[in-house]
Amino acid sequence: MKSLLIVNPAAGQGKPSESMEALSSALRPLLGGVFVTQKHGDAEQAARKAADEDQYDAVLVAGGDGTVNEVINGLLAGRTSLPLGLIPLGTQNVLAHELGLPTTVSLSETAEMLRGGKTRAIDIGLAGDRCFALMAGFGFDAQVVREVLRPVKDWIGPAAYAFATVGALARCHSSSLTLTLDDEEIRSEAYLVVVANAASYAIGQIKLAPFAALDDGWLDVCVFEKAPTRRFGFAGQLMAVLTRRHLRDPRVRYYRARRIKIDSDPPIEGQLDGETHGTTPLQITLLPGALSVFVP
Repeated sequence: MKSLLIVNPAAGQGKPSESMEALSSALRPLLGGVFVTQKHGDAEQAARKAADEDQYDAVLVAGGDGTVNEVINGLLAGRTSLPLGLIPLGTQNVLAHELGLPTTVSLSETAEMLRGGKTRAIDIGLAGDRCFALMAGFGFDAQVVREVLRPVKDWIGPAAYAFATVGALARCHSSSLTLTLDDEEIRSEAYLVVVANAASYAIGQIKLAPFAALDDGWLDVCVFEKAPTRRFGFAGQLMAVLTRRHLRDPRVRYYRARRIKIDSDPPIEGQLDGETHGTTPLQITLLPGALSVFVP
């Protein structure tokens, strides 16, 4: 197998030079080329170029969920459908967790998995013109993502999201939403809407959409409606997510659909796989089995 390895040297909290040396050594028999990103968008461009040219059999990505999202967008925009191999180096690595990959990097295990050549076809969500593998969030969580400062995330890791969550909670507001789920229209006053392609959220242990699966042909929609106590009620809903009891709250609504339109008054921000993206209104569709990924 001749693969292109795309590396984000800033991923996680490791030492880039040591990571590059270890990656190159462990994966050398599989590699046809190595691309090291320098800025946002580089991974997507490299993946699309690989998919457009008849030069590689696969693309490998060493980074976090944000880098993986870029690579997926590049691959699916390209001419050839190349399989994707994940080498989790990021702050969260939620997609790797969902696929059953070791989230603490074991390069020998990763190399063995890639040599085995077993792949799994997974669904991909399409929000407007951007793909996502995990989730699209609107409202509160997009505000959290926007407020996380990248230097702080690189310094303290997942704790950066905890600090941003507290700050966003103090300033968040509910919005009047109109959701069209396939052919059904639903109106709601809510703080947060998550369209999930995977069960895990933020970290693998948090199952915001517990019935979601990467290959079930559905998108799961979780709506956190406004409670009488407003922010305090919403804070309680978020705490219930941590104990996996949020679906017992009658104001946390759960739906499934393949085509979703989300509109709101006023418009609210969105995030895809932990990266900010646009505002409502937005159309979301499912691309069944659109991406092949290497699995153990």
